[in-house]
Amino acid sequence: MAVSSPPIKGRHRKACSTDLLDQIILLSKLEQTMNDIDSDSATALDASLITPAAVSETAEKKATALKARFAKILSASDTKPVVADDLPTHFTFGIERIDAALRGNAVADGLPRAALHEIHAAEKADMTSAAAMSLLLAERCQTDKPILWISEGGEARRQGRLYPPGIAELGIDPDAIIHVDAADSITGLRAAADGVRSSAMGVVILELAGKKPKGLDMTATRRLSLSAQKSGVLNLLLRSGADMENPLPTAAFSRWQVSAAPSVPLEANAPGHSAFDISLLRHRSGLYGLSAQLEWNRDNHAFRERQAGEAAPDFGVVPALFADRTDHPDTRAA
Repeated sequence: MAVSSPPIKGRHRKACSTDLLDQIILLSKLEQTMNDIDSDSATALDASLITPAAVSETAEKKATALKARFAKILSASDTKPVVADDLPTHFTFGIERIDAALRGNAVADGLPRAALHEIHAAEKADMTSAAAMSLLLAERCQTDKPILWISEGGEARRQGRLYPPGIAELGIDPDAIIHVDAADSITGLRAAADGVRSSAMGVVILELAGKKPKGLDMTATRRLSLSAQKSGVLNLLLRSGADMENPLPTAAFSRWQVSAAPSVPLEANAPGHSAFDISLLRHRSGLYGLSAQLEWNRDNHAFRERQAGEAAPDFGVVPALFADRTDHPDTRAA
């Protein structure tokens, strides 16, 4: 917080003295409040002793002193302003059409880093794709700080935990991920709140399942959003099993739906790049209806939008083979 007064020239002193007196009185009240919080031995300014003649001599000194006091109180508390780390305020998909559309009312393309965003799996079977998309968006943030992944212990046992070799296949270092098994959704929300408040984290991903996870409401997500704004830490809320027809209201800046898309084989019929269908369901600027089919190239850590006509070939339905072949009883399926 910065409070400053312009220099007062002689011929304007009389006309401006009343306004400046009001400012000094306001500053003195603010300092008194700070004195109540911070046990500093410095004597607060007595507003009743202020005269217009003293305004020009004390305004700059008082503003400087209040700045120093405010910084001291912040440093002693858990609330710290966002510190510039030479990283952009927004992260992008790297696709001009999408990033420009996401600009909204912001000063930069893409999505804000210091915010809460939701990633929803379109179907239960798409949870792996939604999880992968969360990690890829974290990778697009270009931060060297660790990723904190929080999941419910019971749900992790049912749906599976992060698989390091699979993460490495995406071009992401598994050692950069700190995984936390929370006892339940409330514990997970608390852990996420602690993680987002810490500027030591680069990204916090909270994985919650079910239509109405306990504790997940507007108040909880508002806390996460405000903490992200203060710390500069990207917060992703990964959801599966949500009711997309009537989603829970949250304070998320954006909401996305992700599903798996067929890959296009590479040369020599090698497995193709990971592919995703993404749809924007909500954006704070009112943008909606944005969708795309993306491929992730692990070698250059970039998305590519698949154009019309590039769809993967449709091989139709391939039936599963029985372990014991009925046409050749003595052979087994490979």
